[in-house]
Amino acid sequence: MAFSHGGTWPVIPTVVLLIGGLLAAVPAASGGHVDAGDMLMMDRFRQWQATHNRSYLSAEERLQRFEVYRSNVEYIDAANRRGDLTYELGENQFADLTGEEFVARYASSHDAGGHTDSVITTAAEADGLWSSGGGDDSLEAPLPPSVDWRAKGAVTPVKNQGSQCFSCWAFSAVAMMESLHFIKTGTLVPLSEQQLVDCDKYDGGCNRGYYHRAFQWIMENGGLTTAALYPYKAVRGVCFRAKPVVTITGHAAVPKNELALQSAVARQPFGVAIEVPTSMQFYKSGVFSAPCGIKMSHAVVTVGYGTDASSGLKYWLVKNSWGQTWGEAGYIRMRRDVGGSGLCGIALDTAYPTM
Repeated sequence: MAFSHGGTWPVIPTVVLLIGGLLAAVPAASGGHVDAGDMLMMDRFRQWQATHNRSYLSAEERLQRFEVYRSNVEYIDAANRRGDLTYELGENQFADLTGEEFVARYASSHDAGGHTDSVITTAAEADGLWSSGGGDDSLEAPLPPSVDWRAKGAVTPVKNQGSQCFSCWAFSAVAMMESLHFIKTGTLVPLSEQQLVDCDKYDGGCNRGYYHRAFQWIMENGGLTTAALYPYKAVRGVCFRAKPVVTITGHAAVPKNELALQSAVARQPFGVAIEVPTSMQFYKSGVFSAPCGIKMSHAVVTVGYGTDASSGLKYWLVKNSWGQTWGEAGYIRMRRDVGGSGLCGIALDTAYPTM
């Protein structure tokens, strides 16, 4: 029986089984017998639980999550069988969440409330801020066909914000600073998201925030400390003083179009805000090109761009904060040059720090 992703499930007869110590309700076939496919699905669910170290507080919750898992797996398999996608879906740590739950927990922490256009620069002003004092940094200079700041050693490993702390804004701001510090000094230092979560008075800690306000606090604080000195805990705690290690001199944005963003990313990793459709929940690989709006609710970092060799599609290389078991080891390639504000509004609300 097919299920719609994020939808409601029909009421169907079930039988209760005890399989490997897991109480499970599975659909009853005609005559009250359990279909072999249901047994295989239950085994697949148990393997998924073991892989992702997932446990539940009650038998009822396990049954509920099994049904969500079944619906998601059927959605994933059906989408991949279609053969007309430019990307592939796959099971990951989010397979027991409905689409609505996933968006609420992992893609609702970017909050641009109170932001004004005062930080948005013209192309010429941005050129001045990017300039390091030598050579021609003109935005009109020919751009390289592809950029990957990971290959230059400028990007720290993908981190995980967790499901209970709406802190993507902090991870995006920190990732930009880490990369720019490497570009300026040649040293890659993991910095502290937790310091922002605990101490940034302009943002909500685990209750949403905005990378431009984070940069403002960092400037007033005299910098940000390291992740080693102030490790991430995924809850807002008491702020404690920690010696700043990396500081910034300012922050800005670029004009709201993909060409300006491409010019920017050629110089340093850039913060962007995107809408997260439920189809992104199970992204595994390829160039993501699903329909998407511009209700930007999640902050990420664009660390490069290029063209996919197999499909010829242009893409943005985006670093996420959902851990390394999602997507391409924590990254997503999003289709580039789609016109207007870009896929999922990727060019509408940008940010970068200066040093």
